[in-house]
Amino acid sequence: MRKYGGIKFKSLWDGSTWFIIGLVAIFTVLPCFLDKDGVAPVLIASLSLIFVITALSSIYYKIDGDNLVVYEGFIPKAYPISRIKTIRQTNNILSAPATSFKRRLAITFSDSSILKSSAPLMISPVHQDEFIRLLRQINPGIEYLH
Repeated sequence: MRKYGGIKFKSLWDGSTWFIIGLVAIFTVLPCFLDKDGVAPVLIASLSLIFVITALSSIYYKIDGDNLVVYEGFIPKAYPISRIKTIRQTNNILSAPATSFKRRLAITFSDSSILKSSAPLMISPVHQDEFIRLLRQINPGIEYLH
């Protein structure tokens, strides 16, 4: 596995992220109060929360040369910045390597084979203006749709 360098952008945690964590906490802690033997449910609740927080914390992005590297579950996937066609802000809740549901960027590429899908790459980096500015420095042809 190649180790990427570059500028790191964490995925944005906002109210929607904390809402998901809260739902997991409620639905995993609730059985602790319903079960007489509290050891197993408490262990399951604790492990579930640790898993969700670890999974969300492992999502981040790097700009490394001509690559936009997306980390999801500690596994990097590189996308060529030179092939990015458009970036637009979206609130689409499709499954994505993004921790925020409210402030996402939808990235489309000039070649659909890059994602092996017609759906855009959805990400939610913090400091989105800086993130977009750096991508457009590398590829001035990127169209930014607000």
